[in-house]
Amino acid sequence: MPLVTVKPKYQVTIPAKLRKGLNLREGDVMEATVVGDGILLRLKDVVDRGAADRVAAILDAIECTPEDARRSEEEIMAEVIADIAEARKARRARQG
Repeated sequence: MPLVTVKPKYQVTIPAKLRKGLNLREGDVMEATVVGDGILLRLKDVVDRGAADRVAAILDAIECTPEDARRSEEEIMAEVIADIAEARKARRARQG
């Protein structure tokens, strides 16, 4: 088991083998919890609330019917691509 040393400002370096095993990257957010006589670090996902709210609003606006559930991924993708093209065309027309 690798050992770590507490450095100035109470920083520790997580050993490379552990970082690679967890696919840990600089800037990742971890939650620190006291467990018994140790510290448990857990990776946490950070979500941009504004982006999450926008995605939720888009999903709420989608009207899904039983027929939609029977459509193939290719059919849905073709419709999405056509809708995007139409929206871009309308935006360009508004912009002049």
